[in-house]
Amino acid sequence: MSKSLSANDLKKVCKVPFFEGLSIDDISNLLNHSSVIETPKGRLLFSQGDVADKFYVILEGRVKLFLTNEEGEESIIEIYGAQSSFAEAAMFASARFPVNGETTSASRLIQVEGPSFLRVLQENKEMCQKITTQMARRYRSLQNEIIHLKTHSPAQRLGVFFLSLVGDAQGQDVVLPYSKNLIAARVGMKPESLSRALGRLKEIGVICEKDRLRVENLESLQAFCKD
Repeated sequence: MSKSLSANDLKKVCKVPFFEGLSIDDISNLLNHSSVIETPKGRLLFSQGDVADKFYVILEGRVKLFLTNEEGEESIIEIYGAQSSFAEAAMFASARFPVNGETTSASRLIQVEGPSFLRVLQENKEMCQKITTQMARRYRSLQNEIIHLKTHSPAQRLGVFFLSLVGDAQGQDVVLPYSKNLIAARVGMKPESLSRALGRLKEIGVICEKDRLRVENLESLQAFCKD
């Protein structure tokens, strides 16, 4: 089911990093031909090889980008949550989606039609520069993540992910955003390696039980992740 964007939806989009620096009027113009879609868990949004003529903004819910090999084994590339966007790069390149995209929970998404979005950008150089800046920042972030995957142990990668979840909430319970299997895939480890990594982190005061996470000492975890 698709709907038009509401004023509240536009306010949420203002908090999406990709649109940082743009006014609500600019965003409204860019998304003029976009629609809000409501999907159940497990809805395939696009498949690898499909024409990338759109991208998405998540208002509520989660989406995973993934690949599958010939044996049907799944490799998760990224998981996005509310107030984030994805698939912009493929759309800008007028290419095909390099991965599959699927919701991992019931979700509300903005489906942004590429041709109309690009047409508005072509007519506004300042707006185009701001969007280009955000694309460059995302590219640098991906570069840093690749370096992190290559140079850190599984437990360190898991620790960095946990730090992103807890923020400053030392000693407080935080609800995990998705299953432990998805978390393992997100940080580049197999599910069977997760228990070993959790055991290592428990030694420095990181408690992860069922769907709850608690970090007793943020400084200890930060130091562990930097070693």
